[in-house]
Amino acid sequence: MTVTSELAHYASTYAYEELPQDVVEKTKRIVLDTLGCAIGGYTSQASQIMQKTVKEMGGLQEATVFGSGLRTSVMYATLANGTMVRYLDYNDAAVIKYGDTYRLAYHPSEIIPTVLALGEMQHISGKDAILAINVGYDLSARFFESIVGREMEKRGWNGDTRGAYIMPFVAGKILGLTDSQMENAAGISGSRQAILGILDAPAEEYTMTKNIRFPSMAFGAILATLLAKNGFTGPTTIIEGQDGFAQVIMQNEFDTSKWTAPGRTFGMRDTCFKPVVADQTTHGHVTATLSLVRDNNIRPQDVDQILVKANTRCAAHTGELIKKYPKNKETADHSSYYLTAIAIIDREVGPDQFTPEKYVDPMVRILTDKVSLSADPSLDKTRLAGDVTIVTKDGKRYNKRVDYPKGHPMNPMSDEEIIHKFDNMAKKYLNKAQSQKLISTVLNMDDLKDVSELVKAMVFG
Repeated sequence: MTVTSELAHYASTYAYEELPQDVVEKTKRIVLDTLGCAIGGYTSQASQIMQKTVKEMGGLQEATVFGSGLRTSVMYATLANGTMVRYLDYNDAAVIKYGDTYRLAYHPSEIIPTVLALGEMQHISGKDAILAINVGYDLSARFFESIVGREMEKRGWNGDTRGAYIMPFVAGKILGLTDSQMENAAGISGSRQAILGILDAPAEEYTMTKNIRFPSMAFGAILATLLAKNGFTGPTTIIEGQDGFAQVIMQNEFDTSKWTAPGRTFGMRDTCFKPVVADQTTHGHVTATLSLVRDNNIRPQDVDQILVKANTRCAAHTGELIKKYPKNKETADHSSYYLTAIAIIDREVGPDQFTPEKYVDPMVRILTDKVSLSADPSLDKTRLAGDVTIVTKDGKRYNKRVDYPKGHPMNPMSDEEIIHKFDNMAKKYLNKAQSQKLISTVLNMDDLKDVSELVKAMVFG
């Protein structure tokens, strides 16, 4: 059997009854969180440009764009809704156990816009949507567990490339493809798509294209799946074949046996919610900073030094000079300097902390210049840890270390906190009745006979 045939069998035989109740419940909360992020990103410039472009392109009226209710093709809806979800960098992140430490596995919730778009087109049930989401989460987690040695970003590729190889199985599950058709879909998709590391490189300023890394992979995967359904063929040995994914992109450092291992993974359990708008690796030191200023009433004008110790990946990824004085949202949420400064000034790091006015605020610049960022390998064990010392002008020193920031599976957010986060984003666009209806629909989506009901609740523009 090829790797893709084993993955196809894994997806096609996955049944809803195999999902433990805790996984079902967390899936619903992840969906709510993801839709909140979409609402939060709805009026962003990146989203508005994408929506305008999708409207100009037209397309079959198969699926709905969140917010506006524009009807378009399932592929265009995936692009538009995926851009909204990703914009804030507020959606979930996965942590993968790797030896004695953890690795980050990007944002698996980016699977959800595709599931809802295809699900609306196919009129699948809420249970089938929950199952398809978990197929994607499991294959995504297994993908990263299969990487041997250096992570993809150290090889010049972005991890959202996985979408080209995972989404054909998610889409194939929803569209009812045979195992053979899914194999071909994976070959068509994977042989044509990959994301260059420049879209998430430490020494590069970020652009709007950051928001469509995964959506573009999903877009191509849907096309591949539809082609395969009609008989189009692709290389079924796309993973292990000559000049395939394992050989070219992973340089033969990819253990396919972990990807295709029998049994269910339930990667949903290893997913972190985000209580602050920031790159996931910064959450330890950002949380520590917020705790210090809130608990000790530290005022920005009283700060003399800010000593930030971050995990190795965080220091390298968010500490380059190009990111020290960000000029856009895409870069600011990956700047440890900006995040630290704005946390001290506003005592919040949410969607409202990212505006052009704040990027040029003189106090932000003053505090940014007082930040000393260094890598501390002792913080690498949890991958999200951080340690902050704030020294005030009167000589007082305040220190806080955070190993498991709020939202980590070891320090989970409560239902109340998840709903509060959702409400904070939704209140700008939804009235109380609309918000409560959407929350109720999502938290009871396992009772939905047609997931289109959920999508309709996302029309508010």
